[in-house]
Amino acid sequence: MTPLSFEWHWNADYLVFMGLLYVALAVIGAGLIYTFLKTWMDLESGESELPPEIESRKKYAAY
Repeated sequence: MTPLSFEWHWNADYLVFMGLLYVALAVIGAGLIYTFLKTWMDLESGESELPPEIESRKKYAAY
């Protein structure tokens, strides 16, 4: 529901509720954009480090 919707009422409760909704959506969107950009920049830099190998996985052939 936006101010352009038919059922919109210019009441304080609508403004607070929808304002908090849009703030929450903006925070989630900004977080996703930040993580996508950070990941993209890390991949482009070519300085990716592989995690150390887990010791127990070296013994799989023995099992």
